Amino acid sequence: MVPTKWVTERKSFGSKSIAFRPQLCHELSVTSRWKLTGPFRLFDLPPELRVQVLSLALQDCEEQVHVIKIFLACRRLYTEAADIFYHETWVDISHRSEPPGLLAEPITSLSPRLHVRTMNLAISPKTNLRAFKSVYVPVLREMADKGSLHTLRLEISGRFSRINFWTDDWADDEDFCDNEVPLLISPDKNIEYQGPAFLVAQPFQSFLDFLSDPRISKVVLYTASTDHYEFWCECHRKLSSKLIPCSNGSWRGKASRLKVNQKRLLWLFRGARTVPASAAVTSIQRLGGPSRSLG
Repeated sequence: MVPTKWVTERKSFGSKSIAFRPQLCHELSVTSRWKLTGPFRLFDLPPELRVQVLSLALQDCEEQVHVIKIFLACRRLYTEAADIFYHETWVDISHRSEPPGLLAEPITSLSPRLHVRTMNLAISPKTNLRAFKSVYVPVLREMADKGSLHTLRLEISGRFSRINFWTDDWADDEDFCDNEVPLLISPDKNIEYQGPAFLVAQPFQSFLDFLSDPRISKVVLYTASTDHYEFWCECHRKLSSKLIPCSNGSWRGKASRLKVNQKRLLWLFRGARTVPASAAVTSIQRLGGPSRSLG
């Protein structure tokens, strides 16, 4: 019997043998090697990749017209781009009597201020702080309630004026706050303190109420070191250098602005009131003095 002969047939892999397949030329450009068959589907990318793409497109773009095109493409792209572009915003209104467009225009679903996560706001007591409660506080609360505002950094530039500035009898002058009166401060209002009269005025007390507003998660207050009265001295002492202490309320450090210890500020001066004229003041405990005992 003749043994069966098994024949092994070699077939090509696919249409051509693997040995004859064309090799990819690495010298060709990316556009020559990979040709798009349709529009690039940006929203098919994961969110973290879209953030990187939009960040590069918005922050490294040299021509403003290209940025505008991104915002005008569609509502979804506008929302994602605005969250990046307006994430942290700096606004200086220290020399403005009216709020800028970002804070003045009527709010809509496309308002840029709804996308601000961190607001750096520089204000001046001479031009802004009197209208802070009626003009800016509602806008900032709206940005927190309806938008993304989480952190507010307030910087008070310039110097506080005298008591006339904080009342309806305001006069346009450059006087310092040299009108000091006996006050009762601290939560129990049992600490007598000789301090600026505007501490008990309603505009300043309303400003203190806003600093503890629960609608905004984090409020940080800075004040100019040139505007360093004795009550600021007590309210930032924990953050100042022991080698360069404050002397009689005058800052001798190199910092141009001081971060205020807000808990201490509110604890001492929120709800402060003047000492009744009929009360006999036997001793005045001055903050920053050698005999103070405030704990």
